Amino acid sequence: MSQFSRGLSARLTCETCKRRKVKCDKLHPCTSCRKASIECVPVERTRLPRGRSAKKKNKRFQEEMISRVQTPNLANRVSMLEGLVHTLLNSQTESYLEDPDYSGSLNVDFSGSGADTLGPDNSSLDGALQPAGCQFDGFNYQSTSPDHHISPDDVAPREGADSRLLQIYITQVDPIFPLLQCSSLWAHVAQGEPYLTYAADHPAPRALVCAVSYMTITTLSNDRCHREFDSSRDLLLNKYHSLTKRALEHADYINTDDITVLQAFVLFLVSIQAHDQSRRAWTMLSLALRIAQSLLLDIPDPPFTVTPLEREMRRRLWHIISLLDVQASFNHGSAPMLQPDCLRAQIFPAIDFLDFFAPPKDNSSPFPGPTSLADPTFIMVMAEAQHAFRSLNLSRGADLCMTSVDIHSRLQIAAAFQQNSQALLKGLLSDKIPFHLFLEQLVEVIHAFLQLVAVKPVQGTAKGYFSQDIISPTTLLSLATNFLQTLNNIYQDPRIEPFRWYVRLFAPWHAFSVAMDIVCACDDSSLQRYYQTLVAGLYSSLQELLHDAHRRLLQQPLHRFAILSQTCMDQSLAVDYLPELNLLQY
Repeated sequence: MSQFSRGLSARLTCETCKRRKVKCDKLHPCTSCRKASIECVPVERTRLPRGRSAKKKNKRFQEEMISRVQTPNLANRVSMLEGLVHTLLNSQTESYLEDPDYSGSLNVDFSGSGADTLGPDNSSLDGALQPAGCQFDGFNYQSTSPDHHISPDDVAPREGADSRLLQIYITQVDPIFPLLQCSSLWAHVAQGEPYLTYAADHPAPRALVCAVSYMTITTLSNDRCHREFDSSRDLLLNKYHSLTKRALEHADYINTDDITVLQAFVLFLVSIQAHDQSRRAWTMLSLALRIAQSLLLDIPDPPFTVTPLEREMRRRLWHIISLLDVQASFNHGSAPMLQPDCLRAQIFPAIDFLDFFAPPKDNSSPFPGPTSLADPTFIMVMAEAQHAFRSLNLSRGADLCMTSVDIHSRLQIAAAFQQNSQALLKGLLSDKIPFHLFLEQLVEVIHAFLQLVAVKPVQGTAKGYFSQDIISPTTLLSLATNFLQTLNNIYQDPRIEPFRWYVRLFAPWHAFSVAMDIVCACDDSSLQRYYQTLVAGLYSSLQELLHDAHRRLLQQPLHRFAILSQTCMDQSLAVDYLPELNLLQY
């Protein structure tokens, strides 16, 4: 007697009710689907034997299969193979329908026995395994049905898209945030090889790939997203945000002790900051900081064994987190979470750590051969900038009046940054390599900003100004507008387009606040008119860098500047330069 003809079929909860998460009475069609006027997709399986008789029936079935194997009849062997496949399908039907990670199905035709269907013109063997759907017991389950449950793997990034996004990441993001071993990551994405020493099914590399894709999308314009991926930027941002969030949750990023998961989480935060105007990234940065401290990233020599590659990754990741702390504190007008001496570890020049890993094997790799982590020049420059900013912004109390000795020592800090940074950039080919040009222009922007902070700290109040005998308002105004002009030059330069996304992370609200306050209080009408036009033009050009939080910080200076614009300038000129200032009056 055939194994599949014994007993009646057991009917399970229909697929539609399972997807709608409602109770099913297991009729055909079920009452719930009939009342909702939707198609009922039944789920059936062969009723499994129970009790003591099950062992006897299974034993008899195994003996029957063994006897068929021992016979030379090919038709019996084919029948046995179909029987085994059918048995597996019956035993796993319920499990794969409930598994959210299931991304495919089998299409098996059991219209007849092996002896009856075997023949030269028969396609039962050729079509025994079909990825389109699963057919058994007269029930067709098509995975291409519009009502089919979409699993996370169904909306996962395609391998081709992942490879292209990783190529863009290596060009536009990795020089600025050289955190990852990109050659090993490329082999993992393009060839399916393990990432570093991780197992093939480990959730950490998957989270990292999703975070890299998400980070890359934030650096692209809407037009390029349409050209590269035939989709809008907003749609891709929503898609990869959801994918990265799910991958991080699957990797348990909150309780993780894996540096790769933390790398993915940090890239996730930077991606949110790049396109989201809310405080979400600022709030979640404290969580990333606590996770980093739990992994002892702030300790150069941890009390456990780490490989040279891990040590360098830990050092660079800590510097990036410290940089994000400074950037977030400035953008929100708050004090940094970390202490000024948080960067005790020295960044080493790039070393080839890939002696332990096989290089990519295909010609499509963007790497000419085994490579190490990317050049850390950007991190080294920003480490100098962090040290200078923390010293200038927190070295004195906000209520203490500063003297000429103070301003000389503070300006020396800004000059020391410029000198040390130029030494790091010595030998760069800024006329040939766009990233080298970006570094040189970035050093000029940071130096101009540090000069302004040396005279007017971000955390200072009105009492923190130097007296006019030491620094005149005109000099302070000149420093503020010089910084804004330098920032505008790098932001508008088409040669650094691949790295413009990083400039967008820096909001110049402090310089605008200083410039607008001094312009409004200026007694010289001609000088006031000149700087008024200059500041208005810079605000119109750089207002894309200002989010809602920055506009709240600028609310009072903007209000006074709008009134001044309407008083001293032609109304149409004021509207052209400052389209949103009039709204602050109401």
